[in-house]
Amino acid sequence: DLTDNQLVTLPLDGLGGLTHLKLQGNPALSEPLTKESFPKMRVLEVPYAYQCCAYGSCGSFFKMSNQWEAEDMSPEEEDPHKRTTELFPGHADNHYDLDADDLQLDLEESKLHPTIQCTPSPGPFKPCDNLFESWIIRLGVWVIVLVSVLCNGLVILAVFASPSYLSPVKFLIGSIAGANMLTGVYCSMLALVDTLTYGQFAKYGARWESGAGCRVTGFLSVFASEAAIFLLTLAAMRCSVSVSCVRGYGKSPSLGKVKAAALCCLLLSSVAAVLPLFSIGEYGASPLCLPYPIPGGKPATLGFTVALVMTNMLCFLTITGTYIRLYCHLLKGEFSAVWDCAMVKHVAWLIFTNCCLYCPVAFLIFSSTLNLFLITPEVIKSVLLVVLPLPACLNPLLYLLFNPHFREDLRLLRQKGKETQTCEADDMEKSSYDSTQALVTFSDIDRIFETPDSLGVHSILDSYSFPSMTLVPCQQ
Repeated sequence: DLTDNQLVTLPLDGLGGLTHLKLQGNPALSEPLTKESFPKMRVLEVPYAYQCCAYGSCGSFFKMSNQWEAEDMSPEEEDPHKRTTELFPGHADNHYDLDADDLQLDLEESKLHPTIQCTPSPGPFKPCDNLFESWIIRLGVWVIVLVSVLCNGLVILAVFASPSYLSPVKFLIGSIAGANMLTGVYCSMLALVDTLTYGQFAKYGARWESGAGCRVTGFLSVFASEAAIFLLTLAAMRCSVSVSCVRGYGKSPSLGKVKAAALCCLLLSSVAAVLPLFSIGEYGASPLCLPYPIPGGKPATLGFTVALVMTNMLCFLTITGTYIRLYCHLLKGEFSAVWDCAMVKHVAWLIFTNCCLYCPVAFLIFSSTLNLFLITPEVIKSVLLVVLPLPACLNPLLYLLFNPHFREDLRLLRQKGKETQTCEADDMEKSSYDSTQALVTFSDIDRIFETPDSLGVHSILDSYSFPSMTLVPCQQ
């Protein structure tokens, strides 16, 4: 019994005869164990589930602890027929007796290769071979990475690089695109880990969970998701408040105030993402590096998860109520109070898609933490990997495909690029023309001065009065 120690390595010399070994509570002991190290092992408790992968092919291979109570019984106390039925369940329905020689060989083989009880057992959140166990999930994550990074980058370029007017709502749309791009970066880090550890994730799973890379990945995930939700809430509130401000004061909130509010949203997102680094929540509960509690995980992250999900649901309820109020004002004909109805419609589409995609995530998290419904870990893992970051793909696509301001900004960017090229071409042509004129002038004068005196050129030049020039050396 070596539980709750500070072991970093486990010396294997002289431990070949062990049958029971308890190593739980040693977080620094992440090295993989091999079956050859403990040939007589029957019960093994390890710090990480990945260390049990050497004793089984998948999570369903491992037996529960209540199935091992019968091991303490002596062979004399056990019913031979019952033991034969347990060892060979395939012959339970046969009405004939097993051959004695075959039975003896099978018993000797079972003694040479005993089944090992190893806990904690691997599963979907503690995989042995691949982080993404399904090719559908793997392809879906890569699609999310490519679309979110490229499309959000295009939205940021169109919003902030365009020479058109940068309105407060447009600024918030660009900020949301930046947060969504960070979600794509988080998914790309997971996809890179899956690619580098393909087929042998058990060797690196424990070090990945407890390392700094997982914490950075989890920080990016929480910061990006919370920033996107907070900024979307700010965009909805700004659209609604602008109606009241214009009606009451004759002007809407300025861009500087919106930037200050956006900075506060980013600060709140940073606080939410930093809390798991101070043991309020946990990023290393699973290789996905999310602070959500996994099935069979530690209950310490339950409070942080519930608070996070409740905050997000409160934001979505605020957004919904705010936009219902806004549309009530717009139906009364107060369209002049809003800068642009196209941006108002775009924010409405963002609210609808983000709410629809976050509802199943919140439902599954509450169901799994409170055990309300029987939901398999495979389904929860698929939702966290594909459905949770899906708004990072749909948000920029809605702007690129359906918002007229993107086409206008793209046209202005193209026009600006053409004007820049035209100005550069004009400058080059002008400089080329000036140099050509200078070359022609100086060459003619040189020819004149190089002509012989017999042509009488010097007498002609003497008749003209050239102004005197002073040569000044060039200064660098």
